[in-house]
Amino acid sequence: MIENNKYLLLFIPIILSYILVFFLIKNSKKKFLSKLLDTEFSKAQAFHKKPVLKIGGILIYFFILLSSVVFSDSSLLRDILYISTIVFFFSVSEDLKIKINPFARLLILLVIIFFCVKLFNLKVYSVQFYNFDNFLNNNQLLSFIFTALCIVFVINGSNFIDGFNGLLGIHSSIIILILGIINFYFGNFELLFICILFLICLTIFLTFNFSNSKIFLGNSGSYLLGLILAILVILTSQKTQYHKVYPFFFACLLNYIFFEVFFSFFRKIIYEKKNPLYPDKKHLHMLVFNYFKTHVKTTLSINFFYILTMVVVLFFLSYPGLLKILFILQILLYITIYLLLVSKRK
Repeated sequence: MIENNKYLLLFIPIILSYILVFFLIKNSKKKFLSKLLDTEFSKAQAFHKKPVLKIGGILIYFFILLSSVVFSDSSLLRDILYISTIVFFFSVSEDLKIKINPFARLLILLVIIFFCVKLFNLKVYSVQFYNFDNFLNNNQLLSFIFTALCIVFVINGSNFIDGFNGLLGIHSSIIILILGIINFYFGNFELLFICILFLICLTIFLTFNFSNSKIFLGNSGSYLLGLILAILVILTSQKTQYHKVYPFFFACLLNYIFFEVFFSFFRKIIYEKKNPLYPDKKHLHMLVFNYFKTHVKTTLSINFFYILTMVVVLFFLSYPGLLKILFILQILLYITIYLLLVSKRK
């Protein structure tokens, strides 16, 4: 655990990160930042009407880099920096308007995550199904592939729900806050410190993003947030598996992000007969926006329902059978709200 007096050093990445964002916003009209301005007002998920800097990924990566220098005795933070560097420099290309075919982007991301999982020995040990758990624990290749796919799903899910001021930022903050509480309760203080770091980082981002957006996350920001969430969940799961924090708790925690990918994928293939890799305006948060007509109400209402479900989940934390039921109920709630909003849209 990092000593308490070192918490004062947090002001270094905080202050420097604020300075970076102020500098970039102040110079947003300069030529060297022109490629980071989001001016695509007609794209499927665009709801802004003026150019906005897509520098959320730069802010998050800069914060991770500074924190790893300031807290150089944290090997975990250093490992997160290494993984984040690979994902950041891949994903920031889209923010710089370097177009990559969606299939090629997914394939490259899979390769990167496979490499990261192998290099840093990330592993999902259990999904709370006995036979499959045996396969995971007895087959290294299967465990390696399954863990990598889980991370890719979380990254893509984060990218899917990004697009509204504060939606992904606030949602990620809630998830990390819950992970921080779990790690505090079970004495995992290094993970707790990492959670605190990223909560501070997201607070800085949300200062400029919610509710009147001066910066966007961009692809690099949503990819980095998805990666961080996946890593923190996997590591927390590993640290608490002997304390009876069951896998379906983490499934409930990531349900919205994870199920958004599944639902959108099969909706496009089965119902709409189109390529699932291309964006559209039929995600849940977009339907909620069409109902409320404001970003603020959309973001707050979705996260309000999420908090309500997680309060129930936390109450039944020690009941593995009930966690499975709650996971299914979360999915049914998503589908019910989705179908109601679709019917109102018609």
